[in-house]
Parts: sequence; structure tokens; C-alpha cells
Amino acid sequence: MTQIPKIILWLAAVMTLAVPRLALAEGAALTVINSVNGSELSLTDEELMALPQATINTENEFVDGMTTFVGPLGRDVLALVGAGGSMVVLTAVNDYAVEVPIEDFVNYDVVFAMSADGERFSRRDKGPIWVVYPMSDFSELQDPVYNARLIWQLVKVEIK
Repeated sequence: MTQIPKIILWLAAVMTLAVPRLALAEGAALTVINSVNGSELSLTDEELMALPQATINTENEFVDGMTTFVGPLGRDVLALVGAGGSMVVLTAVNDYAVEVPIEDFVNYDVVFAMSADGERFSRRDKGPIWVVYPMSDFSELQDPVYNARLIWQLVKVEIK
């Protein structure tokens, strides 16, 4: 066997092993990374929906009136990759990113909302995931600092 066919066979084997992983990553709705301990997890919509779901009723400057949001708690999603860090970077599909102190996820029921008033979010309407704080329940959250943290079309969460 010559050298070229061995390389082709090796590349074919590598691609065969890599393709299922690439397909999984493509189907992921959210990538969660813990840069402190090196763990990483990709979650599909179905996996996010299988987590315990929290419901918050709140208003914010992006909705008309009191709205019911449902999705997993941010702290539950963060726990999937372990503890550590002091900051969380939330990144949207358009690469907009915001840094959030990890304490926000401890002190408040921050929801990675997948629906509002019973309607699933689409990519065209803040989906598939919108980070929502219970702003109506805490006067300190009614501040432009927290409005900037209401990131939609969330695709990546990184603990630092």
C-alpha cells in the first residue's frame, strides 16, 4: 500500500468519528462552558425543555405588560458544568455579549426563557432562548444595568 492511500484511509476514519460530533453541535441550542474547570456542554432545545422549568411573571421594557416566561433557571443550567468563577458571559447569535456577575443567578430566579405567554420563541422573536430577570419582583432590577442583561437569541454561556 502506498503512502497516499494510507493517509486517505486515516482521514476517512477521522471524519467518520468527527461527523456525529459535528451533527450534535449543529443541533445544539445552547453551549455552556466553564472556563474555570474546563468543562463544556452543548444542549438541544429538547434537553433544555427536559430540565426543571421555572415560571416568572414580569414586565420589562421589551414587552407590553405583565408577561409569563417559562424556561430553566440560569443557575440550573450553570450547575450542569460545575461551580466556580465569578462572572458569566452571555453571548447571542449575533455575537452581542454581556458580562453578568455569577451572583445574579444565585440572588434572583433568572430564567433562560424559551416561551412567553405559552408561545415558544422563534429565532425571529428573541428565541430560542431569552435571558429574563424577575424585574417586577425586585425594585433594584428596574435599572438600565439589568435591562442590558436581558439578552435574547442566547447561544453561549461561559463561566469565567
